[in-house]
Amino acid sequence: MNRISAHDSGSQVLLIGLDSADAELIDQWCQAGYLPNIERLRKQGVWGDLGTTAEVMHVSAWPSIYTGTHPGKHGMYHAYQITAGEQNVHRTLAEECAQLPFWKFLDDAGRRCIVMDAFMDYRLENFKGIQILEYGTWTWFTEPTSTPNGLYKEIVRRFGPYPAPEHTLVLDVPEPRRFRDQLIAGAQTKARVVKWLLKEKPWGMAFVTFGEPHAAGHYLWHVSDETYVAHNCPDPELRTALRDVYAAVDAAIGEIVDSLGDSVTVMVTSGDGMGPNYAGCHLMPEVLHKLGLYFSANVGGADAGQQGAAQSAPKKSMLAAVREAIPLSVRQSISRCLPRSLHYKLSMKWANADIDWTRSRVFTIPNANEGYLRVNLTGREPEGIVGVGSEYHALLDELRREITQLVNPLNGHHAVDRIHLTDSVFPGERRQNLPDVVVTWDVDAKVLAELASNRCGVVHKKANYETAPYYTGNHRPRAFVVARGPGISAGAVLENGHIIDIAPTILAMLGVEPPAHFDGQIWGEFLGEPAQARNVSLRCQGAAG
Repeated sequence: MNRISAHDSGSQVLLIGLDSADAELIDQWCQAGYLPNIERLRKQGVWGDLGTTAEVMHVSAWPSIYTGTHPGKHGMYHAYQITAGEQNVHRTLAEECAQLPFWKFLDDAGRRCIVMDAFMDYRLENFKGIQILEYGTWTWFTEPTSTPNGLYKEIVRRFGPYPAPEHTLVLDVPEPRRFRDQLIAGAQTKARVVKWLLKEKPWGMAFVTFGEPHAAGHYLWHVSDETYVAHNCPDPELRTALRDVYAAVDAAIGEIVDSLGDSVTVMVTSGDGMGPNYAGCHLMPEVLHKLGLYFSANVGGADAGQQGAAQSAPKKSMLAAVREAIPLSVRQSISRCLPRSLHYKLSMKWANADIDWTRSRVFTIPNANEGYLRVNLTGREPEGIVGVGSEYHALLDELRREITQLVNPLNGHHAVDRIHLTDSVFPGERRQNLPDVVVTWDVDAKVLAELASNRCGVVHKKANYETAPYYTGNHRPRAFVVARGPGISAGAVLENGHIIDIAPTILAMLGVEPPAHFDGQIWGEFLGEPAQARNVSLRCQGAAG
């Protein structure tokens, strides 16, 4: 391609990822003057909302950005996943990603890269650039490390450890003031580290992720949103806690950008956003049980005392009984002391315990956001009981029909926004590792502790902000990009862009041909070319509703 071969391969591109930073909040606070550095970038360059794979599976956003492909190809969608040929859910390993990140192609082409705190990243073999993993990432998928060896320790020695806790260490609702201040300090520390790296190390492409918006969105929503049901903010100063964290990240961006020359292209992006937590995932196992599709010792409690109760609800294992006998506060204290690998192993043991696979035709993949439903399919699951073909498709039709009928009995509002059939949305070589059905919730239904339908009756469980992981804010698909640099017109608006376009665009900006398997396309506007019409749905494969 002429535009790639003719482009200056000596250019520099800085990509700043804002983990789960919400496009709607960014736009609102930019206009109000609270995020002056992002607003400056918007005026100097291009801004645009982006289509995102988070419209179906929220954790799939970052792997989709890295690989330029959708989840059917890369196979990454959540912290807990399942692999065809295995019966049980497991803690996801970042190395399971079936596609290489775009910085590997840059590295192979001789472009020096710095990659720091990429969410769900893994250490690449024979990588000639710099990788820093899990210094200040919100959720760790590996242990802290770096390429080259020793760089991580040098960063800690120079700048100290990252001052905010990692996700697995937040086992209950954190004290808002302390948590806000920790996240602000995290953004400030990250800015100092990044400025040092960009000054001292050679690079053509640098990518750093700020995880603070992710953590703040989950745990500070209730002090910042006066309309949320769990709103609790006796201290007026904390009513802006969420915005305070965004402002700290904005200040960090300003420091980094000001340390660079105007010849550097700066791109800021998020593949997902945050809003109030009205997800009904915690209710789905009981819903499936009421539909006669799922049987476990952890569901069907209302059947106790009825004839046939022993058949309806399998007995809990001795291990599960012992666990329940230990107070939650004690279990949390123990979890904080356990090695991460053992903590994950135990949590997966509980998640997979006491399921009656001889009768369960559908089961859930644990998730606090979308509802992930997987058919216990013959030939794919070792203990599968649902036949391939007509029986499978009839079951999908039943699920779609019944789940569509669910309402919040407190207001009568239909609970489900969309039901996605993965075969239609994300085909590909890793499709068999994905859920078969994904349920996204209508936030206007305000689902908290109950769902109801004619067939299920009323299903009740504690509201999701009252049970672990205690999120009061939750993911919503509000993705965006803002960029300024040589060849990017000031004040432009990017129309119909998608997060899977970021990888091929960055490769093209640095003079490297994007691989043929990429699903995204190059934004010509970022290379000084006229805007081109795009069809986002073609690259998302559509969705079944």
